[in-house]
Amino acid sequence: MLLGKAKFSQLFSLVLLILLLSGCNSNEKSVINHYYLSLMGESQTWKLTGYEVMITPENFKAGNGTLKMKNANEYITDSFQFETHAVINGKDIVVHSGSANGAGIDIAKKTTGAIEGGVYLNKNGDPITLNEVSDIYMIVEWWDIGKSANVKERIDLYSTDSKEKTFLN
Repeated sequence: MLLGKAKFSQLFSLVLLILLLSGCNSNEKSVINHYYLSLMGESQTWKLTGYEVMITPENFKAGNGTLKMKNANEYITDSFQFETHAVINGKDIVVHSGSANGAGIDIAKKTTGAIEGGVYLNKNGDPITLNEVSDIYMIVEWWDIGKSANVKERIDLYSTDSKEKTFLN
């Protein structure tokens, strides 16, 4: 009887082990995509460094960059604003913006601040992935005292046209 209990115990242990291991072999594989971009770019007047974009299934974050006016340590004006655009599945969306208005503000060096928002969804209702973003760019607008006019410049930050030059493929 002792030998029967030992064989039963071994057989029971073997069946339990097989059940546990078969539960670990799921055919469904979940891939969770998190994308982090550290971006920089220039226009004729501006240089943007350290701008970050993070895309996860839970949220979209953008910001933490520094805009510096080229060849100027100080530039006093009355208005300044920027908008960061992302072209997602062919639709141009403003994802981050900031502004400053008032008499005598120095815009030679400005931080962008940051924004954290909800997730952007594609047409199927799923969170977007980086593959669905074709372009990211910033529009900077300020009052040019010398020209007595508002001036706008575009800073290109990300484009799938130049993606083959990155590690993101």
